[in-house]
Amino acid sequence: MAGETTIAAIFDFDGTLFRGHLWQGLMKCHIKHKVKLPSVIAFLSTHIMLSLFGEVAAKLRIVRPEAHKIRWGEDLATLLKGFSKEEGLRIFEWISDNYFMKLARPDTMALLGHHKSKGHVTVLISGSFSDFLETIRQKIGVDYAVGTELEVIDNVYSGRIIRPLCFGVNKVRLLNSFFSQAELEVDLGQSFAYADSIVDAPMLEMVGRPVAVYPDKHLLIMARRKGWYIVPQL
Repeated sequence: MAGETTIAAIFDFDGTLFRGHLWQGLMKCHIKHKVKLPSVIAFLSTHIMLSLFGEVAAKLRIVRPEAHKIRWGEDLATLLKGFSKEEGLRIFEWISDNYFMKLARPDTMALLGHHKSKGHVTVLISGSFSDFLETIRQKIGVDYAVGTELEVIDNVYSGRIIRPLCFGVNKVRLLNSFFSQAELEVDLGQSFAYADSIVDAPMLEMVGRPVAVYPDKHLLIMARRKGWYIVPQL
């Protein structure tokens, strides 16, 4: 209720609660059901090269280090172009049941269970599509999910996202917007955030109790420097 202060436990999705990535799940689903195979091949061939170029360009300081990841996340929506919302739901259910649920991290899921037992508001946040996150949210019993919105025209996915991609500093903006719209008075100083990547540093820094989960090397360095809790303990 509005006016009540609560503690939130905010969990990144890919790499934090689950191993694997949505793009891999989408690929597996399309290949399994033999749909959009030319789109799958085109996406992989284009974006693997883009990723390789992006890493080199970032090292040379030609582009921002996260630029190719943003492009990758935005273009992933093309693999859903032409599907109705109902068809998308079936795709997301298949990916959840046949890919992600097998890749849950037991230790991070235990932390999620701990927060639920404490009565904390649990939030799933990711650059993954919000429609997909809603499917996962219900399966693992998280209160809310915040992700990247897919553009829908006449109940059909257009193949585009509604910007911004829920990534980097935009996670902070979208979280704050969500808290406001949901009329959640969150005590950020007492709240928790869990993430595995340095790109999630802005989200981790917005709370008083950040936790680096299976951190990449840059986040590990940052977490150690700032004295953040690290899972697993290294």
